[in-house]
Amino acid sequence: MLLTETSPFTLKSPASIHGGEATIFVESLLEHADQNYQMSYQPWKRAYLNAQTKPNALIYPIARASSREDQFHWVGQLIPVTYYLFRVSDKNHIKVDSLDDAKNWKVGVVNEHIHHQYLKSQGFNNLQPVNSNYQNIKKALLGRIDLFPMSDGGMMQLCSRDELDCSSFKPVLKLHAVAKGLYLAASRNTDPSIIHQLKDSYEVLVNNGQHEKILRQRLLRIEAFNQRWATEFETLNAN
Repeated sequence: MLLTETSPFTLKSPASIHGGEATIFVESLLEHADQNYQMSYQPWKRAYLNAQTKPNALIYPIARASSREDQFHWVGQLIPVTYYLFRVSDKNHIKVDSLDDAKNWKVGVVNEHIHHQYLKSQGFNNLQPVNSNYQNIKKALLGRIDLFPMSDGGMMQLCSRDELDCSSFKPVLKLHAVAKGLYLAASRNTDPSIIHQLKDSYEVLVNNGQHEKILRQRLLRIEAFNQRWATEFETLNAN
């Protein structure tokens, strides 16, 4: 079973050559490893639970973190990732210089995403879970939440796909401790021979350039993200 959520990074579009890069790479990896699979798009909370309990289950793109390290077999990294807390740009009264400051505001999260789990572990009780990042963006624009966490590449891709003006949002806090990258992972009760084959195929696709070729658009979006908010990052990266 191959588990993922519906997002610009996973959903291939027949109308565009861009999007769905994670799925394209994972399918290429499975083909190289000669593995049959059944794809299932699910809300993240359900996909995450199934990946913890079902045998021979794969899940992507899942953030790797110390809190999850022993829950999965980690096949290989798709892309690096950095998470930030965002607010609407003109909401200048929302001032956040630390996690403790953020606890004073309404925060939208995606149910059981790594940022949701991380903020819960830090004592946040003002979290409003939804099923997608897009829902959080709309809620922020409507004033229903004050802050929302999102990754660098994810923010740029969502703005591009849904024709949103990224300048409407501003990163206010870098979440340093959240994740070590987005990965393809397998349930703990996956056949060891499958894990071995997948890891071998991952190394082949990295070494022959397919990994970089397929995921290049997402990596370019991370670069664009850093360029767009370069001034803010001088402050955020120093904190």
